[in-house]
This record gives sequence, structure tokens and C-alpha cells, in this order.
Amino acid sequence: MAMLAKLKDYIVVCIHSKIPLTGVDLRVLQHKILASKPHYWEETEPGIFLSFYLIKRGGRTKSLRLTAGAGSLRKAGTIFEELGIGKTVGELITESNWYGKILTCPFGDAVNKALKRAREDAEKGFARTPTREEPGS
Repeated sequence: MAMLAKLKDYIVVCIHSKIPLTGVDLRVLQHKILASKPHYWEETEPGIFLSFYLIKRGGRTKSLRLTAGAGSLRKAGTIFEELGIGKTVGELITESNWYGKILTCPFGDAVNKALKRAREDAEKGFARTPTREEPGS
């Protein structure tokens, strides 16, 4: 099936967990992502989640649902304590099928900016934490 490459305006939300999530923790975050109804999402590498919201299709409200939901997970003493959240808006190149379903992770400058903001946000969380305990130790 042929793919169509298009340039569209998206809101990108990146969630950065400095510790890769597994099991129940991973499912909790995936549930928050799915509940926000992104047009596409992907765990691009362990602990890095990208969600994409088409602005013309309720993207602002949906992306706010995710940033609030993920933000509510950041509690002291949990694996989510240092969760970083980054959000940007911009034109992205998407590959979709004839029905408009996105087939591969969209890319563009807004993705890189969201990744950077989430990483910086995670670092701030780490700086606020006086203890440096690793899980499982």
C-alpha cells in the first residue's frame, strides 16, 4: 500500500523517564497516554515516550489530558518522581495510509524540541531530589 508523506501541525508531548519503566509502572503510563487519545504514540527508546496530537482534531485538549495525567504521577518516593514532560507545537512530516492513519513516528524540529524539554524537565526533578537511591538496591 502506498504511503503519503504530509506536513501537518501537531502538538508533541514527550515523557522522559530516566529509569526505563517495566511491568505495572509501564502500564500505568501507557494507560495515561492511551486515555489522552493521541493520533500516534510510540516508546522510541526505553523510557522515552512521544505522543502526537493533530491540532485540528482536538489536539490541545487531548495533549493537556496527558500532561496533567503524567504530571499527577510525579510523587516523591515513586519511580515517577523524576518524570520529565516536554511539550511543543510545530509542523511535522508524517507518513500515513490513504485513510489518514499515521504509519511511522512523525519527525521534525518540534520532536527534537519536545525531547530536549522533557530531558531538561527530568534533570530538574533530579536536582530537587536529595536522595540518589536506585530502584532495586
